Amino acid sequence: MRSGTRAVRSIIAISTWVVLASACDPGSDFGATVERSTEDGVERVAVRGPDTPLDWSFEARVTISPEVDGDVRFMEVSPWEVGADREGRVYVLDGAGGRVVVFGGSGSMVGSMGRPGQGPGELSQPTALAVSADGEVAVHDYGTGGIARWGPSGELPPLERLDAPFWGPELGLTSWGLLYPSLAADGREGRIVRLVVKAETRTGTLGEMAQTTVAASFPSCGLGGVPVEPIFAPQLHWALGGDIVALVTGPRYEVEVFRSGVLERRISRVEEPRPATRELALQEVAGGYELTAPVRCRISPTELVEARGFAPVVPAISGLAVAPDGTLWVRRGRVNGEPEPAVDVYGADGAYTGTLPPGSPFPVAFAGRATAYRVVSLEPTDTGTIDIVLYEIVR
Repeated sequence: MRSGTRAVRSIIAISTWVVLASACDPGSDFGATVERSTEDGVERVAVRGPDTPLDWSFEARVTISPEVDGDVRFMEVSPWEVGADREGRVYVLDGAGGRVVVFGGSGSMVGSMGRPGQGPGELSQPTALAVSADGEVAVHDYGTGGIARWGPSGELPPLERLDAPFWGPELGLTSWGLLYPSLAADGREGRIVRLVVKAETRTGTLGEMAQTTVAASFPSCGLGGVPVEPIFAPQLHWALGGDIVALVTGPRYEVEVFRSGVLERRISRVEEPRPATRELALQEVAGGYELTAPVRCRISPTELVEARGFAPVVPAISGLAVAPDGTLWVRRGRVNGEPEPAVDVYGADGAYTGTLPPGSPFPVAFAGRATAYRVVSLEPTDTGTIDIVLYEIVR
């Protein structure tokens, strides 16, 4: 669906840890155990031990390619440019065309909204898309600095201005507000990024994280004092599904789960963090970096590591997704060039369901209702384009 230390209040446990789940018989060393407690009115779920394999498989049902009837051409698609609703429709932001393209459950184009421009119903530089379960659509437009919204029936309200600046890249839309990351502070030694909720009457904050920056010099490009993040710096990750928001604000495996804006649960995996090394940092930036402005040049991996440095640990989480039934998907962290990471699945009540097999598709959206939905995933093709694939989950 670019996701730092957050102040955490003191926690006094008011109930005893209880082992609620195990992948095998008591006393066995195989499989994960789940410990649950309530602390200051917030449930805590801690997973310990090895993974419990989740025997799900995925069957591709629909593929939406970059070109449909010669009309739609989105050669590169990002997760924040795709959405879906409870009727199974898939929405794709066509930035070059200044519109949102809508596909039915069979993969056929069924309509579009928007056109290039800066007037009502027009988009000049759209950057992010959000779709609610009932089909309301919101698009952040960098050109106008606001949010264009279409109702489920296509009605068009006036352009919506934002109280806090949009940092992105993601945008979320729910019945109780509009969600997006906002840059609260940006200085020489770091920045503060907040997950903002813009409700009808006020703007609030669900969470925030501090991101360290360093002043880097790149002699090969003649640049100095460039504020950049260290390699492996943790990002703010979040996902929205219905009235549930999942949020990660640090490098460890710790997820906060909110319901209708209220913190309900914290989920963690009890494990030692993976130390970051110079070798891993070089692997992460193995392709180097092509700079196009203010000068055109290439920065080598070695120069990137020397200039940026790297964080102490590799972040434990690289992505989140929340399904229509409240199921939480947590994609673990990895280093560039490594196999696709494992994905842990938790039930709507926070129970650890298990870990998906390697290579399972990770959702950028879910199409359908809580009782029957498909995983919407982005799949690279041999020609360098991106397909949007809808998978059926076989449980």
